[in-house]
Amino acid sequence: MPVTEIAMAFLTEQNKKRMVSVFLDLVKTDSVTREEGKIARKLEARLKALGCKVVFDNAGKKTGSQTGNLIARFSGAPGVAPVLLSSHMDTVTPGKGVKPQVKKDRITSDGTTILGADCKSGITVILETLAIIKERSLPHPPLEVVFTTCEETGLQGSQNLDFSLLKSRRGIVLDTEDPRGATVKAPAADRLEIKVNGIAAHAGMFPERGISAVRVAALAISKMKLGRIDAETTANIGIIEGGSATNIITPLVELKAEARSHNPAKLRRQVKHMLDTLEKAAKASAIKLDGKTVRARIECKHINSYPNMNIPASDKVLGALKASAKAAGIKLEAKSSGGGSDANIFARHGICTPNLGCGMWEPHTTQEYLDLADFFLCAEITLGAVTRLAGKEAK
Repeated sequence: MPVTEIAMAFLTEQNKKRMVSVFLDLVKTDSVTREEGKIARKLEARLKALGCKVVFDNAGKKTGSQTGNLIARFSGAPGVAPVLLSSHMDTVTPGKGVKPQVKKDRITSDGTTILGADCKSGITVILETLAIIKERSLPHPPLEVVFTTCEETGLQGSQNLDFSLLKSRRGIVLDTEDPRGATVKAPAADRLEIKVNGIAAHAGMFPERGISAVRVAALAISKMKLGRIDAETTANIGIIEGGSATNIITPLVELKAEARSHNPAKLRRQVKHMLDTLEKAAKASAIKLDGKTVRARIECKHINSYPNMNIPASDKVLGALKASAKAAGIKLEAKSSGGGSDANIFARHGICTPNLGCGMWEPHTTQEYLDLADFFLCAEITLGAVTRLAGKEAK
């Protein structure tokens, strides 16, 4: 019997019950972004009990989290390239005091909070994979486990991960919905924090002496290409803030915007377009004031949030995932996503990590739920893929 089929057979009802029990324990452990200390220590204890060596990096000093990223090593076959398994510890709000509700085919919250399946489902799958490998003495490569912090706030945990602690060049991230698919393409993203500086004046008595930052921003936005730009590129202005009273010509408006693209050149062009449009609107605001020509002024903080990810079809981990899914009667689809994950940051550092779905649905909402069949399927595929990577061909 092939190794993968043996591994599949070992996901028993007892394994499933254990997965549910571990998952419930994790979601009852509060870990909103920057407050991951408690769950980090709990995971450290679980990993050490499985025989892992565990360390923490110093990312918390940079992110403001209670803890650094957790890095664990699980020894495997000698002479085989290590494989990375990763998920994130933090959750979005409202994520405190989660009261999970176990139903026939799913787990939900009580409706007042998120569930936290994003991404405690992925963490649970990784823990169960290690547990089954240890209990059944299954062949496997050396494994490096990374549980990151602050993923939900711009991938800050992985952005500040100490990559000198890792040897893996490929692996699996568990942080999306459908286990029938693995994300292999994801866009790069840039953020823009913009200040439109006008000139204050009394709106009733001397409006001609002011330059409205609201008007400048509105003109720029009306000319700006936003939404779906093309098949690879999107852009959005998500936050507009400014003004304090109706009788004041608003001197300052602040905008927060983003642009994403699978094509880095297109991303650069879109960001330039957005900034050029703002500058043109500022130029059009020019007035004469006390004998001088004055105009609005644009300030912009341009932040490269994360790079694009593009994993080739020849990637050996992707092949192992597809073969494992096939053994489970599933055709695994290689997917393209419009969002980023820690896999984008791993890609920046030369680590290919397809992002496999782990059964969490409606994430970031109080309607979030864990589909149990998908949850168990993710574990089967992950376990099968890891055992398939036990040979030297995994290098």
